Amino acid sequence: MPKIVDLTDEQFKQLLDEYYAPPGKRSKMTQNEVKALAERLNDLINVPIIGETTEEKILIKVVLKVDGFLYDSLPNEIYGLVRSVDKGLSDDEATRLISRLSGLANQKIDIPYLLESAEFIAIRFVIGVIINAARKGWDFYRAKDADQSELMAA
Repeated sequence: MPKIVDLTDEQFKQLLDEYYAPPGKRSKMTQNEVKALAERLNDLINVPIIGETTEEKILIKVVLKVDGFLYDSLPNEIYGLVRSVDKGLSDDEATRLISRLSGLANQKIDIPYLLESAEFIAIRFVIGVIINAARKGWDFYRAKDADQSELMAA
């Protein structure tokens, strides 16, 4: 992408279209990534009173809610690093972002059917996977399959 002063009208329009995208187009994750993350999240938390299939559907919605928060909170140029293995965040940058975004997300996102502690774990886990996927040398599946303590410590 050229410098701001060199943006064509079309490039500037594309930038605005991404920024003002309607809710249905604000996800940066693929359908398979959302499902994979919800399955992994299901190993970490339990939604009380309901069956496993319904729980997985609820956790997909949790993942989508956090994805929407990240779309609103991060420039697409940073969120897009999830798709790049050779470019990306440093370990320190990723750690800082995970910590900061997890706190902000927990203030903005309320999941009333989860205990507050489970809500924070869910939010931090999803953010941890996505931000770690944006690290240099990482991708979504490496971040998703990383050891839980590695993700939560970051």
